Amino acid sequence: MRAVLITTILAISSVAAAADTGVIHGMTVALYQEESNPGESLDDFVVRIAPRAVQASKEARATVCGQVEGGGPYLVKVKTDGYTSTCDLPATALPYVLVNGTAADKRENHFSQVNWQRAGYLVTPWSVKHQDGQQKRPRKVSSF
Repeated sequence: MRAVLITTILAISSVAAAADTGVIHGMTVALYQEESNPGESLDDFVVRIAPRAVQASKEARATVCGQVEGGGPYLVKVKTDGYTSTCDLPATALPYVLVNGTAADKRENHFSQVNWQRAGYLVTPWSVKHQDGQQKRPRKVSSF
């Protein structure tokens, strides 16, 4: 009985600790949202929000992402699923922003096979890249 009680207390405390960081693996957590400035291009908007998004990814110890809504002004609702290797994006034609702030080296500075067929941005600690969803040749938008 005592072992069951101790196990239960440890399980609850570990879930509470994970909830304190705002991230539980497999559970979608909305982090914050960003809106573009009047007249700001989508490229400029993503470059401007990139440092905060990388920091959010590092703090969550997970990949963060968001779908770009609107045609100007733009809106991105940044979220995470708690995984370092992926962030679930809705299957739409809208572009996305995928942020891998936990990348350990530049070998992780590329789009995954899962996301290459969709227009979007990849943000890492080294750069912001864009792909059009048609070709497998991303365009570097900015370097850090």
